Amino acid sequence: MDLSILENIGLTKSEIKIYTSLLKLGSSKSGKITKEVNLHRSRVYESLNRLLEKGLVSYVIKNGIKYFESTQPERLMSHVDEQKNILNEKEKKIKELIINIKREIGVTKPEAEASILVGIEGYKTMRNDVLKTGKDLYLIGGKGKEDRILKYFFPNFNKIRIKNKIKWFILFESNLKNKSITKMPLMECRFLPKGFTTPAVINVYGDRVVNVLWKGDYPLCFMVKNKDIADSYKQWFDILWRHSK
Repeated sequence: MDLSILENIGLTKSEIKIYTSLLKLGSSKSGKITKEVNLHRSRVYESLNRLLEKGLVSYVIKNGIKYFESTQPERLMSHVDEQKNILNEKEKKIKELIINIKREIGVTKPEAEASILVGIEGYKTMRNDVLKTGKDLYLIGGKGKEDRILKYFFPNFNKIRIKNKIKWFILFESNLKNKSITKMPLMECRFLPKGFTTPAVINVYGDRVVNVLWKGDYPLCFMVKNKDIADSYKQWFDILWRHSK
């Protein structure tokens, strides 16, 4: 019988050993328990006290001697429910703390923030940020890699993007004409002059500018959050858009 799950709900190995032994022994004195579990007497007493606090063990006194016995196994579910309540309370307090931290940091936060998102998971984080902001996405130098490299993530991202009516304006490299990735709902695309290609792709949305440097199929994202910078990049996008086919 695998009892490791009991550790996941907060019981120590000693507590598990004593609890399961009592289930077999029935009402027993501490000395008998100590002999059965082969643990030091002090550890047995410490574990019994913790099990009493958790409601998994009870005792009666007969002729001045304590006899311990385990409660019914169903009590384990009650213990799990109590752990859930404790976690819910912790979650509530953490959420309140996060709000307070953001409120205090917001006063001193600089006008611009910069971060680096590394690898495929970092790229996914950036794309999820697009969905979170809900702003239209403007892209310069599209390489059409996402549907291939993120073949499981990309369809779901695109589905949510369309559902949230986030438009996508893309200046693709010229060799992507007539590719399926250039023909998606809520997407408008044009193509840069033939021969124009760089390893970097610029994403602009909301107050974010993300330069994605591709090394083969490995992306490195440099994100800057600043409205003035984003507006400037958007102007460059508009100029290139007007002069592209």
